[in-house]
Amino acid sequence: MPPLRERRDDIEVLARHFLQLAAGEGLPRRQLSVEAGQLLARQPWRGNVRELKNVIYRLALLAREDMIDAESVQALLSPDTAPAAAGDDLSGGGEGAVIGQGGIADAVSRWLAAERPASGTIYEAAVAAFERPLFSEVLRETGGNQLRAAQALGINRNTLRKRLSELALDPEEFTRRS
Repeated sequence: MPPLRERRDDIEVLARHFLQLAAGEGLPRRQLSVEAGQLLARQPWRGNVRELKNVIYRLALLAREDMIDAESVQALLSPDTAPAAAGDDLSGGGEGAVIGQGGIADAVSRWLAAERPASGTIYEAAVAAFERPLFSEVLRETGGNQLRAAQALGINRNTLRKRLSELALDPEEFTRRS
């Protein structure tokens, strides 16, 4: 199968499909504006379809509006936040919390093999390993704005504040300074 950059006509269709998949997996239901789809199609995709899927899932999670516009896409794809090529690792900050080509399922398998949590503690250990980098990433994407972070996560702002305190995460560290 040719790389994504050679299948530009498929990109917008795939992006809309991935938004539907994301909604089916519990992420907010989003629509893609025509301009946003065109912008995605013009990108120099270095990776494969999985790279596009990861970008679309991030857009679904972090978009402020139900309609994802070209500005939202551009903000996500700007050089300082450009998507990694397939095969690049995205570190979640904890030992064993590396997501690469195989996606989350493979990362979970690797994490279980590396961490070997005791039976009866796997869920608690996995949530603890995943929650801190998740909250850190969402806070980074929202510039430390707790209300937007809570909305993106689909939780109450007070719940977010409680978890941030328990995880010793300071939202001020994520505020954008000009």
